[in-house]
Amino acid sequence: MRALAVFERDLRRMLRNPMTLASSVLMPLLYLLILGNSLQGPIHDLLLGVVLEDRGAESRAFVGTLRAVEAGPRTFHLVAMTSADDAIGAVRRGDISGFVLVPRHFSSDVERGAGASVGLYVDNVDGVAAGALSAGVTGALSGIHSPIVRLERRAITPQLRTEEIYPRVDYDTSLVPAVVVMAIFMSSMVAGGFSLVMDRFLGVHESYLSTPLRRIDLALGMLGSGTVLTMGASTLVLIIGMVATGGTVHGGVLGYVALLAVQLLTTLGLLAMMMVVLGRTAQPRLAGVINGFLNVILFFPSGALYPIASFPPWLRALAVVDPESHAIAALKAVLFRNGDLAVAGQHILFLAGFAVVMLGIATTTMKRTL
Repeated sequence: MRALAVFERDLRRMLRNPMTLASSVLMPLLYLLILGNSLQGPIHDLLLGVVLEDRGAESRAFVGTLRAVEAGPRTFHLVAMTSADDAIGAVRRGDISGFVLVPRHFSSDVERGAGASVGLYVDNVDGVAAGALSAGVTGALSGIHSPIVRLERRAITPQLRTEEIYPRVDYDTSLVPAVVVMAIFMSSMVAGGFSLVMDRFLGVHESYLSTPLRRIDLALGMLGSGTVLTMGASTLVLIIGMVATGGTVHGGVLGYVALLAVQLLTTLGLLAMMMVVLGRTAQPRLAGVINGFLNVILFFPSGALYPIASFPPWLRALAVVDPESHAIAALKAVLFRNGDLAVAGQHILFLAGFAVVMLGIATTTMKRTL
């Protein structure tokens, strides 16, 4: 009977927290929905530029096979480009994942069996997307000498020359931005979210009510301490990651400044967001549930592990407003894309705006009552 009394008491306590119970159903469904769409099978819907310097029959046949891949497995969508320089600029800006260059005299070289070749230039920072483009274009290139079409000629398949626009990035090194952003999220959750909830749960927040502290004082004080801890943790992870993988920071002094700005603004934005989400919560158990929820909807759609272009439209829309996707893109621009500060700057501006908005909301909504 005494065990029954304990059973009844714990059951009543859990029933008084419906959000905790609902998470048992909602969280698995959320994982299925987000992970199933952010880490799904074959790559598709990448943007591939096409630069045609040759207008002969073989070039048209090659573009036809590319369009067959576009219509069939949908590995890529073709984007007509006027020149190689324009295409390289589009790759650097992230507008396309790579481009095919069909050189002059391609058709005549194919007709003569003179070792014709096609160039494929890829954004090799995203190795998954680069590999998918290479496989898709290789298949299309071999298709221009289908026996049905070319019975009268000896099939000599043109060669594909793959060129990487950026210095080679191995798999371990490519994960450094992901682990840095993950460290920022986890530290922000501990220093901002859990700290706030535990203060309220243990009664520390109650003592603040007897002081002349304003809501903005509470918000800025917690934000300051959380920023110091989070910056320290993420910087340590970044240093260890770069040393372990042999990575380097490009862009000179401005590259280091950009790295610092990305870390600082991401930290401020996530800390303030935690204060917004958990600012009126006093249940540590609920804080743990929210932590898992935020981790799924922020990290996996960020493009850290899988190309955003292959996401379904609704998940791509989420990635556009996801601060972690902008943080990872900015870190990749500095660390892997030759210190491309122009691209990094666009993402840094988003992170700055996100931090300002979240801080304003956190200050306004922070609870200064019991």
